Amino acid sequence: MISNNKVQEIKGVIHDSHFNGVVSIVNDAEIILSEGFGKANFEHDVPNTTKTRFRIASITKQFTATAILQLLDKGLLHLDDTVDQYIPDYPNGDKITIHHILTHTSGISNFALETDFYDVLHAESVQDALIDLFKFESLQFEPGMQFAYSISGFLVLGFVIEKITGLKYEDYIKKHIFEPLGMTNSGFDHWQELVENRASPYEMKDGVIVNADFIDMRIAGAGGGLYSTIEDLQLFNHALKVAKIISPNSVGLMFGNQFEIAEGVHSGYGIFLQYGEHFGKDRHRQYHAGGGVGVRSMNTYLPDDQLTITVISNVNDRDTFGTITNEIERILLS
Repeated sequence: MISNNKVQEIKGVIHDSHFNGVVSIVNDAEIILSEGFGKANFEHDVPNTTKTRFRIASITKQFTATAILQLLDKGLLHLDDTVDQYIPDYPNGDKITIHHILTHTSGISNFALETDFYDVLHAESVQDALIDLFKFESLQFEPGMQFAYSISGFLVLGFVIEKITGLKYEDYIKKHIFEPLGMTNSGFDHWQELVENRASPYEMKDGVIVNADFIDMRIAGAGGGLYSTIEDLQLFNHALKVAKIISPNSVGLMFGNQFEIAEGVHSGYGIFLQYGEHFGKDRHRQYHAGGGVGVRSMNTYLPDDQLTITVISNVNDRDTFGTITNEIERILLS
């Protein structure tokens, strides 16, 4: 049981740091803290709340991995399926499996973020044009032999989902994850759409909050293009714990040690797993972080302590965000 004193200490640290975003702490199934801090929009003085819709950046990969495992549960794909089964002209596609991509061991190179995306974003298929940016690049290593975090790989998984189901990635996620879980405030972050309660994105420059550069989130796709609220993410996290949207076997695969990245650190499917001393005790920590233009995010599970901690900010301020996420865990676990 988490004491009220610890909750008040956490809130004090958050206020003192001028953190801007939302924080959720769930102990077992009990919501201990779920609150917005700072502004969703500074120019219009709009506060962040539990219903503010934030970019979640690479936490999107948890949803993509969940979708892939749903297709596995239905017998529509296998983890040893190779990329060339879905993209026949993919170089070395006969060596790269779904398992490799889910664990970031595919060797697929990331496309350059400095790329001029004008032609890509005006192509008949943005997803196909994005994949063309990296599919002809040499593999970084032989698939399955090393770890290298790859957003490009998850764009391939988005393509696989569309190829199998005949649905656009965002429509599949909505129909098979958002709607069944009642995640009514989540979606794909299309910049042209009018989205109620959407947080404006900001950066930290020389200690001052400024408007973030524009980015079309289709570039991030199945690797980082979703938005959500802290309340909706609570529903998603709980659903994974109780095997509500994927089978118990698939939950075991997702949170299993699929590839050893370093001593005590493994990759699961759309999740990372740490084992070892953490704030004075050997603990198992499961997490996925995200960051990018106008966002920092962290989704953490501490099964030994029955804690789920989710933190999202609409200010891309690595230092403050890192301090806050670390302090929350320190207070809770000390």
